[in-house]
Amino acid sequence: MNKIRLGSIEFINSLPVDLGLLRGTIPSEAEIIQGSPAALNEKMLSGDLDLGPISVFWYAQHQEEWLLLPELSISSESGVQSVLLFSRHPFAELKGKRIALTGKGRTTPALLSILCQRKYGFMPVLVPTEEGRGDVLNGADAVLLIGDEALEAREKYSDSKFQVIDLAEEWRDWTGEPVVFAVWAVRRASWNLSAEKVLEVHQQLLKSKEWGAQHPAEVLNAAEKKTHLPLPVLKAYFSRLSYGFDKKMQAGMKRYLDEAVRCGLLQPAKPFEFITDGSAALTAR
Repeated sequence: MNKIRLGSIEFINSLPVDLGLLRGTIPSEAEIIQGSPAALNEKMLSGDLDLGPISVFWYAQHQEEWLLLPELSISSESGVQSVLLFSRHPFAELKGKRIALTGKGRTTPALLSILCQRKYGFMPVLVPTEEGRGDVLNGADAVLLIGDEALEAREKYSDSKFQVIDLAEEWRDWTGEPVVFAVWAVRRASWNLSAEKVLEVHQQLLKSKEWGAQHPAEVLNAAEKKTHLPLPVLKAYFSRLSYGFDKKMQAGMKRYLDEAVRCGLLQPAKPFEFITDGSAALTAR
């Protein structure tokens, strides 16, 4: 293996982790490849990436392929304003209504289905759509938007007739648990081939995350240039996100996966397995 191929989410939500690496402030020999969460998921599974962030739902669907990287996730203990349902109706009244999905993620559509089934007691009618604009698309009654698109649509349609429902808030209100959207993982094959290089890139990611925490103004400025959203909006957004992966976050992720199993969306997950500084993986139960 010449270089580790490292995935990087093109949305601003990963800037607090990635910006130091993207700018070269944190030196790394890894080849950084950016894309949407869904695109990175596919590249990780196909072997076009060795290491990177993957959607929690995708992680569970293909758990035998990955080892988790400690101390890294994209999570929230509150609403985040970037996993938003724009709806003509209150959430509880969406039974039988058409909800459009843009197909840019995996964790959030499953979260929507879990909330519909487990919190509100109905099976959602989900319809795919190419792009979302924060509007009712193709005859749908609601549309689910994620990432930068959701943030921008919230600003654009804040005074419209749509109800804006934050799925992370809905989850927190229902379960009391944090929601984990993405985790960093390495392909087991890449780990077995070059564990030392993987450990190096993991340390570089942690250093980049530390740099991002120490330079919030630079993270905000980079996010502003990318989205053109006001700095106060971006500051409030980042304040609701967490990037660690402690026991509390792991418990929230396990609750999410357990609920997905109850809804028939996943097979039961195995205990989480992490890389270690030794040759073996560490299992968390």
